[in-house]
Amino acid sequence: MRKTLLVFLFLLLFFGHFAKAQFFIGGAHFNGSTSVGQLKEEAGSLFFPTISGFLLYEFQTAPIQVGLDLGYGLYGSKLEKRTDLYPGFTDELRLRRNNHIVTGMVSMRYLPWVNAKYTPFLETQFGANYLFTHYQIRATIDDEPLEAATDHSDWALAYRVGAGIQIPLPFLDSSTKLEFKTTYQDSSSIRFLTKGDVTYLPDQGDGQFRYDYQRGPLQFLTFSIGIVVYDIFY
Repeated sequence: MRKTLLVFLFLLLFFGHFAKAQFFIGGAHFNGSTSVGQLKEEAGSLFFPTISGFLLYEFQTAPIQVGLDLGYGLYGSKLEKRTDLYPGFTDELRLRRNNHIVTGMVSMRYLPWVNAKYTPFLETQFGANYLFTHYQIRATIDDEPLEAATDHSDWALAYRVGAGIQIPLPFLDSSTKLEFKTTYQDSSSIRFLTKGDVTYLPDQGDGQFRYDYQRGPLQFLTFSIGIVVYDIFY
C-alpha cells in the first residue's frame, strides 16, 4: 500500500506542475459495495450501501482530473424492544443500534478520449474508511434518548482502482452526463461490527453488551451510478 501511495502522489505532483487548470467537475453517486476476497472469507457476504459526492479539477494540457470523493452509508440497523435494560424498570424501551461507514478519498482520473460523445475513464483513489457503531435507548421513537453512545469505532487506510463511462442525457444540456463506474477497494486490517454482532446480556450484573467483532481488510467491489456536471462553477 505504501508503494501505491508513492506512485499516486508522484503522478499528482507531475501533472499538477506542468498543467494549467481548466474547470471543475462535480457529481454524486449511489453506490453498492459487496465483500470479496479475505473480507468475504472472514466476515461472510456483506453489503455496504453508500451515497457519495465528488469534486474534480480538470487540466487543460493533460487528460487528467484530480479531486476529492466523500461518502457515507448506513450498512446495518437493528431495533430491539426490551423491558430489562435497567434494574427495577420494566417498561418497554427501544434499543436502536446503527452501523455507519464514512469514506474520504483523493481521486485521480485519466480520460483516454476527452472529446468523445461517450467518455470512458480510469480512476485510482487513496484515502481512509471510518466505521463506527452507535446506539440509542428511547421510551418511544419521538422521545429524547435516555442513553446514547458509540459502541465501537475504527478506521483503515484504503485504495481503490476502477473504470467507468459517462453517457450524455438527451433531455439535458451537454454539460450534464450519466455516469456508471466499478471499483475495487483494498485496505489495511480493521475491526468493526455488523448488524448481528452485539448481544445484550441482562443477567450480567446491571446488564452488559457482548461484542463479536469482525476483522479483516475492507476488500469489496463497488458498483456506482450517478450524475456528473462539467464546469460546475460556470
